[in-house]
Amino acid sequence: MLLKFPIVQTAKKCGIPFDQRTLGRAVVEAQCPFCGDQRHHLFLYTSDDHFHCYRCRAHGNAVSLYARCNELSYANAYHELADDKILRLPQKREPRPQAVEPAPIERRHAVYTALLDSLALSQEHRENLLERGLNSEAIEAGGYRSLPYGKEVRDALAASLSQDCNLMHVPGFYTANGIWQFTAWSGLLIPVRDHLGRIQGIQVRLDRAEKRKYRWVSSADLPNGAPARGWVHVTGDTGRRTACITEGALKGDISSLLTGGTLFLCVAGVDSTALLPETLKALKIRKVYETFDMDKLTNPHVRDALKRLQKLLAANGVQYRPYHWNPEYKGVDDYLWARSRAI
Repeated sequence: MLLKFPIVQTAKKCGIPFDQRTLGRAVVEAQCPFCGDQRHHLFLYTSDDHFHCYRCRAHGNAVSLYARCNELSYANAYHELADDKILRLPQKREPRPQAVEPAPIERRHAVYTALLDSLALSQEHRENLLERGLNSEAIEAGGYRSLPYGKEVRDALAASLSQDCNLMHVPGFYTANGIWQFTAWSGLLIPVRDHLGRIQGIQVRLDRAEKRKYRWVSSADLPNGAPARGWVHVTGDTGRRTACITEGALKGDISSLLTGGTLFLCVAGVDSTALLPETLKALKIRKVYETFDMDKLTNPHVRDALKRLQKLLAANGVQYRPYHWNPEYKGVDDYLWARSRAI
């Protein structure tokens, strides 16, 4: 007789982030790992242990969810789940877990540095970075790395790092049956650094996603794991008191290089500004040039977010200046790269 596996616990094993408010309900809401969803369109039905994404229409049972997340055949996914004795125990409805704070920045920096030192940058990713405007020196300084496909690779990385590093509450790492594991999807790993150059967190640019390609490396809701926060990436000359603000660490790295070291503060999204005030204070910023993508001229969501940004900056005594360019180029990095090639 085939075993049946609980959908919520299987999703946790896959590292899928949940809407904490829905844990313990008959239908648990989560972020779909297949379409770049950030608004919990993935519904996990505990009554019959199946899932359905109302954004990309992905659906199936616990085994197919685990198989697709980990790039396994259905048979191999079934056997891996069957070997997990915790999943096979009768599952009680879980209370809402208490919020866990990520490990201190010093430990996160040490772990993420060791992680990146254990990986290489693929030729495909290197060529893409060169095509976007970085040079070889900037690529090396940025610390970008490629995370290959396969759960075995991630498990081996976690096992190796756990020998010398304290992985407790470092976003991306968690334990399963007492063994350290790593949750990130395959793709380009992008370090997100603070004003002292320390790696606060890591974002991954997915190789197999058409929308919402960038995601935080996170292990929210997983044993001994922790969520990623909306950390602000700092790149460029930190001695300056004027900075540009944009969306995306990689975009900021490229733009800073192409402008001779202009200071860029890079948020993960137009609404991810909760930690921006402490960065402004640490750098003693007096003026900010807003350089979000040019769809800000037509996208009402972005326009509303920019109004909130102006209020936040004013409340922190920082001048706000919008910066526009030819809308043929969506991102400020695209515009700057095109301009540099035209010179």
